Amino acid sequence: YTNSIWTLSISSATEHGLVPWYSEACSSTLATTYSSGSSGEKQVVTTDLHHGCTSTHTGTSASAPLAAGICALALQVNRRLTWRDMQHIVVRSARPSNLKSQDWQTNGVGRNVSHSFGYGLMDAAAMVDLAKNWITVPDQKTCEVQTTQRDKLIPAKSEVKLQVQVDCPHVRFL
Repeated sequence: YTNSIWTLSISSATEHGLVPWYSEACSSTLATTYSSGSSGEKQVVTTDLHHGCTSTHTGTSASAPLAAGICALALQVNRRLTWRDMQHIVVRSARPSNLKSQDWQTNGVGRNVSHSFGYGLMDAAAMVDLAKNWITVPDQKTCEVQTTQRDKLIPAKSEVKLQVQVDCPHVRFL
């Protein structure tokens, strides 16, 4: 499901901005929220069974509902937002500072991105501010390209380079 175009894939960061022990780096990661880390670090407090609370909610199981709540705040101020709008708002408002990972890179449009943290920590206030006056992005454009390349085995820690001729004038970026 993380590679679904409609999924906002969310990761976790420890209170110190580190990659938690349970985290998996993934190119689908769009953004991050704080969650638990190692023992002794802060964890998430939430409701629990039998009308109780727990102070030990952890992992991406804690990050995902935090992200959903932040998205709900943005949707509350602008009910016209589409799934594509939410992707743009999450990316444009995410804060990469204070997150520590060796895999940060600058992408083709000049944004910092990490397979561990996506575009950074979700910022609820920034998302709500953007959402208030957001102009809906245009419909998604697609382009299908046929290739003569056959299936190739990609060994671990290696790469395969393909050259594909593309002629899709209505698609400006991937």
